[in-house]
This record gives sequence, C-alpha cells and structure tokens, in this order.
Amino acid sequence: MASIRADGLIDRPPFFMHLSPMSHGLTFSRLLVLLVLAAAPLLAAEKEETLQVGKPRAEEPAKKAEPAKPTEVSTKSSYCLRARDFIRVGVINEADTLIERRINPDGTIDIPFLKDLVPIAGLTITEAQAEITKRFRRYFKEPQVVITIVNYAERRVYVSGYVGKPGPVNIPPEENLTLGKALSMAGGILARGRRSDVAIKRTRDGKLVTIVKDVRKIDSGDEPDFILEDDDAIYVDDSKF
Repeated sequence: MASIRADGLIDRPPFFMHLSPMSHGLTFSRLLVLLVLAAAPLLAAEKEETLQVGKPRAEEPAKKAEPAKPTEVSTKSSYCLRARDFIRVGVINEADTLIERRINPDGTIDIPFLKDLVPIAGLTITEAQAEITKRFRRYFKEPQVVITIVNYAERRVYVSGYVGKPGPVNIPPEENLTLGKALSMAGGILARGRRSDVAIKRTRDGKLVTIVKDVRKIDSGDEPDFILEDDDAIYVDDSKF
C-alpha cells in the first residue's frame, strides 16, 4: 500500500511486492523455460562436437609390405674376387646346384660336382661366372651361372711408427686404399715423423719386399698416391735418425 512521505512524495513498495505467490511461481517458471531454451543450442553444439571428437577415424588402407631386401652384398662390376670372400654360386632353374663357399687362400673354389678346383680370385663377378659356366657345360645345357657375394673378406693394413693412432686400418670393400688415406686414418704423421721415406712392407711371391715412398711428393701432387694391398705394413720412422 502506498503512503505519503513528509516531503510530499508517494512511497510505493517495489513492483514485485504486488505479485502474488502464484505470480512469483509463474514468473520463475517462465524464466527457467527461457533459460533452458536459450541453452539448448549450446548443449546441442557441444554434443555434436563431442560426437565428432569421439568418432573413430576411418581405417586407412593398409600399406603394401615392401619386399624384404636381400642380405647379399651388392657388388660393382669392376670388383675383383679375393681370397676369403664368401660367395654363393648357382645355376638358374637348377636348385640342386646352389652352394655357398669361402674362396680358398690360394684363390680357388671347390664346387662338389666338378673334379678340379676353380681359380676365381682376381676375376670380376662376370669373369668368374664365365669361367664356371665353361665347366658346367659338361653337365648342363646352356647353364646360366650366377655368383653373389654374401660376405667380403676382411682386408686391412697395419700402420706403425710416428703416427697419431698406430694400428690396423681396414680397407673398404670394393674400394682401393691409398697410402695417403691410410696415414690419415691412422691419425696422420706426427711432427717428428719422417715424411721423406715411409716404408711399406709386403709379401710378394713368398718373399718380403720393402717399398719406400716420399709422402711429401704425394701431398704436393708430384707423384700419384700409392695403392696399398691387403696385409701391407706401413712404418713411419723418426726424422731425427
């Protein structure tokens, strides 16, 4: 109920005081409904996003398995077979002929149904195949011989004397190792080392021979670098003597 204040203004109670309890209930219910309706699109969007996130991905088509790589070592056509190389020899379409052998120290190979040993060290793969093919013609019509290197023989030289890291140096398969490279791999010649006459000792025809090289001329390009052989022994002497 309104009342007149001392300043002449009418003092009215707040509007909601005029509402009955039923009116309060209806207003609150409508407000609640409006809030639910307003929130519905947000809830729907959140639900859709949840479904998208949780949706399993379509399975990608399985990739075709790559064929297994052969275990054999690939070889250059210029590579020459060496003693202690481990090789596989066979005739195409003749499974019973497939054998694996290590080349003997004398450079020969033993093939079971051939009477004689076959010398193949020093030959290229193509040359060795041709050599064995000639012998197989006694037993097969137009044989096609295939040789594959399974493992290379380990080859190394030995460097000693006044170098940074004395010891064995491996010769890479299918490559030549030069004196300059071997000395570099051995840590280089020390300041006290004699560069003018580096000695290389090797066995040739059953005899020990010594080859002397001036590394200074090799470094300057006046002489070609010297190609080393398996089991060569390189010695760098003291320059003070």
